[in-house]
Amino acid sequence: MRRTAMLLAVVLCASLTACGSRDTGRYAAADPKATPTGTKENRYLKSAASLSYAHKHPTDAELLAFPPKWCQDLALEHSVEYVLDPNGGGLYPMGQDWGMLLKDAHELLIVGVTVYCPEYRGQVLKDLRSTGGGL
Repeated sequence: MRRTAMLLAVVLCASLTACGSRDTGRYAAADPKATPTGTKENRYLKSAASLSYAHKHPTDAELLAFPPKWCQDLALEHSVEYVLDPNGGGLYPMGQDWGMLLKDAHELLIVGVTVYCPEYRGQVLKDLRSTGGGL
């Protein structure tokens, strides 16, 4: 019994550590403390560059159009589901010749919010976790 409890504690601790390190590493470029001299735009684009895009990579202008709109919808207390829904906010990250898988769209949203309106990051993460957004 004692060995089982100890093993469970080790596994739980390892999984919590892995989740925590994955979260901070994934958005390192977006963190203003990690890159204090970088502009918002550069921090966002640097993090966005590591994501996967379907067909071709979007232009910087296409990517930069999303964060202010996401922040605006989140300020109106809309959920992540609403913000990305084509019948809601209609702000799913895609263009005429590029797109993203949902998990990458969620990551891009997190990066954008982390850089442009960090006050909504906690709510975005909570929304994604509650809907099984892969976090």
